[in-house]
Amino acid sequence: MVVFRPDIPPHITEIIRHLPPDLKRSVKQALRALSLEPFSGEALLRELEGLRKYRVRRFRIIYAVDRKRKIIRIFAVGHRRTIYEEVAEQLRRRPSPRG
Repeated sequence: MVVFRPDIPPHITEIIRHLPPDLKRSVKQALRALSLEPFSGEALLRELEGLRKYRVRRFRIIYAVDRKRKIIRIFAVGHRRTIYEEVAEQLRRRPSPRG
């Protein structure tokens, strides 16, 4: 069994740290589950294509799977009401690769 390592940026770690205790436990449990089955989350569409979502109650973990490096890149953790717009805005602000 191949285990993927979660890559969690410091700002996401802070978000998780400030969640209520029961929700924090659920998010950490979800991250462990994703390490074992990274494709268990649903693929996202349109401007978020290439990313996946994993449900944790009313919260979502938005992530991408790097098969080659065996890493799960966590992009965001947040309430389902706002998380998709936040990630789309993050992606729009990113500098585009020069081609």
